[in-house]
Amino acid sequence: MFVGIDVSKDWFDAAWEVDGQLRTQQFAYTDEGIEQLMEQVPSQAVCVMEATGTYHARLALKLFEAGRGVSVVNPLVIKRYGQMKLLRVKSDRADAQLILGYAQQERPALWQPASEQVQELQQAHGWLNDLIGQRVRLLNRQHAVSHRAKPSAFVVGQMAAQLQQLNERIDECERHLEVLVKKSFAELYERLLTIPSIGAKTALELIIVTDGFTRFEDVKQLGAYIGVSPTTLRSGSSVKGKGGIAKLGQGRMRQLLYLCTWTAKSCNPACKQLHQRLKAQGKPAKVINIALAHKLLRQAHAVATKNVSFSAEMA
Repeated sequence: MFVGIDVSKDWFDAAWEVDGQLRTQQFAYTDEGIEQLMEQVPSQAVCVMEATGTYHARLALKLFEAGRGVSVVNPLVIKRYGQMKLLRVKSDRADAQLILGYAQQERPALWQPASEQVQELQQAHGWLNDLIGQRVRLLNRQHAVSHRAKPSAFVVGQMAAQLQQLNERIDECERHLEVLVKKSFAELYERLLTIPSIGAKTALELIIVTDGFTRFEDVKQLGAYIGVSPTTLRSGSSVKGKGGIAKLGQGRMRQLLYLCTWTAKSCNPACKQLHQRLKAQGKPAKVINIALAHKLLRQAHAVATKNVSFSAEMA
């Protein structure tokens, strides 16, 4: 039995079936509301919800700690499922019923919360990404102001001071992340650093986004999550589009791996051979670098899952 739950900031809607009859109810997003949900639905029911940023986290954790089955689904999957059903109604109640229908048809896997160490890493990592985003926007704004006929000295000074503060906070956050990773994943961190061209920032990012390489069953899933998996755009005799990569994953992680390829082509033996082979075939530089990024990701996955340091022979 499944319960479809649509989570909002202040309440959540639930939909489930009792003796073939659909039941729906809205609950306040409080501890009392969660208790009411558990009183209403059978204890063996699996509660299915979307991964709605941070809003779903407290509900999922409360249900899990109470011994209830929980499944957390990618929102894009639910959206595509609704499009497949040609649904035209959009409401909290309708979304809960949509999630219920998806769960009954697809029977999604059960969810388990990350460890406290990983949750701390994820929160600090999210804050780091926010700070980096603020810095990028500020740098763009500085660039725009510098092209004015007469830039304001006051505005320029304010921007410079804010940029300095952001750099200091980013450095502090990166140091905090490094301490956390070395405390919880010291051996894994050191093994990743044995891979030629993988530096400290890339190793940290790999550990954080993969929960210490425990989130994925194989390297293909990891590649799809990071967004370095190749895509094909062909159909019949008329559609012959260019291939590329599925940029649905971790943009910053993909960016770091791409930057690593600049040194990997010369210091990483396996990447060097791949670079020479693809270059001889006349492949464009960007295509070669993405292939090298994928190669580095596979090496990192092997080092992490096999509990060994990098070996040129095995690579």
